Amino acid sequence: TYTGAGGRDLKGTKDAPKNLRTGPQVKDQSFDHPPNRALQLSCETRKPVRVIRGYKLPSIYAPESGYRYDGLYVVERAWMEPGLNENGYKVVKYAFKRLPDQPPIPERHPDEDGQDAGEDETEAVDDATSNRTSPPPSSAADEEGVEDESEPELETK
Repeated sequence: TYTGAGGRDLKGTKDAPKNLRTGPQVKDQSFDHPPNRALQLSCETRKPVRVIRGYKLPSIYAPESGYRYDGLYVVERAWMEPGLNENGYKVVKYAFKRLPDQPPIPERHPDEDGQDAGEDETEAVDDATSNRTSPPPSSAADEEGVEDESEPELETK
């Protein structure tokens, strides 16, 4: 599953001012937020999204550096549920499924302790609207890289 965008305090935090990824959740997310609407539209039309996977968070699926195209995914389902934030603000969720007949996703080797590298960060380009957002690998869960409800970096073409 992927957690949607929006609902954050755009001022960031004392330690990370204007960092939209770490600002506290201050309201419910909405399907009206452009990246969330784009993924909801992809769910309705079954038009695939392109996944671009980022290096920033530790993951067996993340490239060592930069970004990598990791294939096409269909948004199977979109819904809202209470988030992990302390006030229970609602967050938008999406279930992604990787399309068949694609090359396997390269995996990073476990770290020196033999542990997996952790969660992952990805970026997707929605073919329906050309908005970017962050979906998970195959069927793995991705709470935007970590379970703290961090918001993905968003860009519009």
